[in-house]
Amino acid sequence: MADTPVKIYVHGSLAFDRIMDFPGYFKDCILPDKIHDLSVSFTVESVNELRGGSGGNIAYNLSLLNEQPYIINGVGTDAESYLTFLRERNIPTDHIEIHSEVATSSASIITDRSNNQITGFSIGASGKPTTFSFHNVDADASIAIFCPASNTSDSMKLINECKELKIRYIFEPAQTINDFTGDQLKAAISGAEMFTVNDYELELAQRITGWDEARILEETNVLVVTVGEKGSEMRTDEKIVKIPAANNHELKDPTGAGDAYRAGLLVGMARGLRLKHQGRLGAVAASFAVEHIGTQEHVYSIDDFRTRYQESFEADCPI
Repeated sequence: MADTPVKIYVHGSLAFDRIMDFPGYFKDCILPDKIHDLSVSFTVESVNELRGGSGGNIAYNLSLLNEQPYIINGVGTDAESYLTFLRERNIPTDHIEIHSEVATSSASIITDRSNNQITGFSIGASGKPTTFSFHNVDADASIAIFCPASNTSDSMKLINECKELKIRYIFEPAQTINDFTGDQLKAAISGAEMFTVNDYELELAQRITGWDEARILEETNVLVVTVGEKGSEMRTDEKIVKIPAANNHELKDPTGAGDAYRAGLLVGMARGLRLKHQGRLGAVAASFAVEHIGTQEHVYSIDDFRTRYQESFEADCPI
């Protein structure tokens, strides 16, 4: 059983990731004044093919924290091994729809020595509409996150249902932020419990919506901004809670850090913890993810998690 009575719904993609390591720096291969005529190739040192997708990543990290999240998305018939893996992790697959006419989504990700990334994403089954509806769940005992799912129409439909039913949700568009129109982005932010972005995505959100940060904070309870190795900031209209990065043993791959962080936020939100504690849970979850190549390759026990929390923040872990 999950550690909280609240059910967590994750609307996000399930994908197969091809992760590649470039031993140089993208900035050395791109001429800014020739960006209009860009044609580059990167010779990579290694290629790893692994399970991924934001929905799968967040659900996997939640399972490490003794939660049983429900993923809302689609896969192709090529995903049986992925579905088996999720079931072995006690992650329900009830709301994952199988589409025979398309393949499961896939991503090709190149990472340079500064941990900058270039990603190509094939939408596949994640672009298919879902038949799921929040009208069929216990709204009072549910929370949700909307992360990249490759189907903005589905995202907006389900977000509107959450608003109607007063289900708390996190909105995290990430790399798909440009897929939303200004009106869609405004509607998704408005009423969200949290709007989570990195500093670059925040600038994009402001440009797309025409809202400044003060206006964004009028529409959402918490603006969460991740700033890489510096950690994150949880901003409200009254205060800024700064969350430093947690300790990690070795930085091997930053790809899954953001999704792991969001899983920590969800656990804290489900348990009604203070913002500081929610952010710290996210930071510790992210610290484990970056120690392995791939987004679902790290494993830890709750005791491991609690120990790292205490070592990182010199405080008892609240879960």
